[in-house]
Amino acid sequence: MAQIADYEHYKRIKLLGEGAFGKAYLAECVSDNTLCVIKQVDLSKMSDQEKKDTLREAKILESFNHPNIVKFREVYKTKKGKLCIVMDYADGILPFVYYHFY
Repeated sequence: MAQIADYEHYKRIKLLGEGAFGKAYLAECVSDNTLCVIKQVDLSKMSDQEKKDTLREAKILESFNHPNIVKFREVYKTKKGKLCIVMDYADGILPFVYYHFY
């Protein structure tokens, strides 16, 4: 089955914040109309160690399953080589949680 591009899964609504390596966007999931956050990380600006740390963060987020932790949805790479970490949107959460970039 062919992969669907991120813009077909999610509709970006607004920029939530920026960090040294990327941006966090509020988005809407096209399939179920729920809100989520897409944390987009520009891997090209990172050292090898920073890339490893970012991929490790995504794997750690994926393993969490607790009602007090924002739920991880998926991770994917764009055609331009940016890593996107998709999480549920939690209204009122501290913004730095979404756009913390090492």
